[in-house]
Amino acid sequence: MNNFSKNVAALMVATFFYGCLDFGKDINLVSPYVTSRELEIVSKRTGIIFPVGTTGLGYFFQGSGIDDAIALKIIIPENKKKTFLENEIFKSGKNSKPSLQIGRSKSWWKLDDIDERIDRTKQLPKGRYMEVSIGEENSICIAYISWMST
Repeated sequence: MNNFSKNVAALMVATFFYGCLDFGKDINLVSPYVTSRELEIVSKRTGIIFPVGTTGLGYFFQGSGIDDAIALKIIIPENKKKTFLENEIFKSGKNSKPSLQIGRSKSWWKLDDIDERIDRTKQLPKGRYMEVSIGEENSICIAYISWMST
């Protein structure tokens, strides 16, 4: 068997097995359909505790790829901002701008529009990674959260 035939055979086998992988589905929700259920999912994966009164504005779960990923946009009540900033990522996370692209294609993802911005990133166990940005958008306390499993 020559190299071309080997490459074609390897490509066919890889394509076959790729087609057999069981990927999940993508979920795209906007307010008022972002509920406490989605906040709980994000909380379990990231360890973030959301203060009472947190409102979901946008939620995207990408389950159709090899690696799962989540993007979440929330409103935090102004009187609960300090409570939110007590989450572990703000204590031990790296002070750097987010790099995950998961939410950028969504119309509700306007990370560059927030003022007085605080950014944190953190490597999590088992190849997981998260980013949080919090700030003011139209005088409302907004947070953007990205999470990815690699």
